[in-house]
Amino acid sequence: MNFPEEGVQQAEKALEIFERRSDPANQARCLIYLAYVFRDDKRLGAAEDAASHAIDLLPRKGEQFLVCQGHHILGDIYRSKGVTEKAIHHYEVALEIASNFDWHIPLFWTHFSLAQLFFEDGRLNDAQTHIERAKSHTVNNPYNSARASLLQARLWYGQHMFEEVKSEALRALGVFEKLGATEDAEETRKFLGRMDPVLVTPMNWLTMVSS
Repeated sequence: MNFPEEGVQQAEKALEIFERRSDPANQARCLIYLAYVFRDDKRLGAAEDAASHAIDLLPRKGEQFLVCQGHHILGDIYRSKGVTEKAIHHYEVALEIASNFDWHIPLFWTHFSLAQLFFEDGRLNDAQTHIERAKSHTVNNPYNSARASLLQARLWYGQHMFEEVKSEALRALGVFEKLGATEDAEETRKFLGRMDPVLVTPMNWLTMVSS
């Protein structure tokens, strides 16, 4: 993912091979990978085409995890395009599939994405509902739990619940630091710094997290 053009070329070569072999599942895997790369590169039209083609290739049964991935990335793409209702539809399809198999990681990230969408749309009650549902699927995954805590802090910040914001964001920062998730930790420090630069000094956040 650090070299998107190289990744695209490799995935397209693999896609050609799987097309010649009439292997739709692996074709779909390549297309979903391409959809993620194109999304991250802001090439949303190409991302939508890749994800839609992947879903069309897959059977209704037997490859549900790939179908779930395809609908989730389409939700991300339509969210980026500002096509809210289509984004919600694809996220809900992904949730339905993941719920049938009790797949906690897809359930976490899809609820997380819906929470982000509703937060950006100003639908704070809906955002809160999906944050809580996302948290219920962290299943001892500290990174996911910290991501949910940071999103919760952002939501509370918009509601002027500043003491709760500090506690939740500092908890997330402590986890990111412990895990060595440097980009996430820096994102959290910047968020806290907008509230009060003193909060991001190591001694202060360690004291607050442990209190």
